[in-house]
Amino acid sequence: MSLVRRLASFSTIPAASALIPFLVLPVLAHAAGTGPWVAVAVGQSIGGFFALVVSLGLNVVGPTLVSLASATERPELFATGTRARIAVAIPAALVAGVIAALLAPGRDASTAAVMAVAITCGGLSSAWYLIGLGRPLPLIVFELLPRAIATLIGGAIILLGGPVIWYPALLLLAIAGGVASYAATVMKPAAILRGSWRESFVFARMHLAAAATETVSGAYTTLAVSLVTAGTTAVQAAGYVSGDKLFRMGQTVVGAQGNALQGWVVEDARAHFGARARKALLLHSALGMLGFAAFALLGPWLTTVLFGDQAVDRPTAILFGAAILCISLTTSLGRHVLVPLGRTRAIFASVVAGAVVGVPLTLVLSSLWGSIGGATGLASAEVVVLLVQVAYALTARKASGR
Repeated sequence: MSLVRRLASFSTIPAASALIPFLVLPVLAHAAGTGPWVAVAVGQSIGGFFALVVSLGLNVVGPTLVSLASATERPELFATGTRARIAVAIPAALVAGVIAALLAPGRDASTAAVMAVAITCGGLSSAWYLIGLGRPLPLIVFELLPRAIATLIGGAIILLGGPVIWYPALLLLAIAGGVASYAATVMKPAAILRGSWRESFVFARMHLAAAATETVSGAYTTLAVSLVTAGTTAVQAAGYVSGDKLFRMGQTVVGAQGNALQGWVVEDARAHFGARARKALLLHSALGMLGFAAFALLGPWLTTVLFGDQAVDRPTAILFGAAILCISLTTSLGRHVLVPLGRTRAIFASVVAGAVVGVPLTLVLSSLWGSIGGATGLASAEVVVLLVQVAYALTARKASGR
């Protein structure tokens, strides 16, 4: 698949997926109130972290594995990865639900719990496999459309005065059903479940570095809302949540472009690796600058239009924009440079450094400055990750003599 087609397919689809929640979020903000608004955000935050645990690092290394595997090896690769993730998903979903219920506003604990379980199950997504194959259509049929339908129905129920919990409940059915339906097209469900679980555990251990990288990264990105909620008032948290909604959409677009380019960079036995890696970095630099400008100039206005009184202020929006710029650069440095060079431990080191800085800063500064403090912690963490990855990339370049 050509570069243009990859970008058009695998960037547009996740971008559309990121827009799906905006079918219900304005309704939730205006019709449900601060409590349910924060509860849904907490469930998404906790669930997003545990979804990374469930994914076992395949979002990072999976497309490259599939792209380099032969056609006959790919179905078994899918089955092996799926079994490993199922083993993690069941306990992860239970833990995510309990934690979300404890952190959410009291009356809305059940809503947060169900949302956390739903988003955790999203870690079973087959996107890593389909990106490696270069096949975008199944992502639309099995993941995008079911989630859009569930979100529309959930939004309609809330608009008509129904319980907010219907939204995460329907989303859970859509996510689980879509993942299971696509898996059945690759291999019979019985064959997936009856395969070698021991082999799947070995597979998981082989990719512990990538899995740890995503999980530690989630400690200061996906968990940021929960950290801010724990550190400040519900009103301050509500403003941060609004900025975080746009941030998640931007992060999805950045990750989608990163995935789209990942297989392309190493195609043809890496014959064009150097030139393609530089082009990928350039594209991500442009995307990051666009994201920063959008947050800085449009963030407060757009969140006011969408979420009313829950809008983000301009300083917080600018900090979110800085975080998006750094994420765009580190996505390319990691997936297009360090992973193909076998330097996954370098990525892990960078996100550990980011977590060490970001988690305490977010907790402390959000208690002092509210939403601005939380966004300062997030942006600081991403700057640290960028600096560490740049250092590793320059070292790798010097070692290769290029």
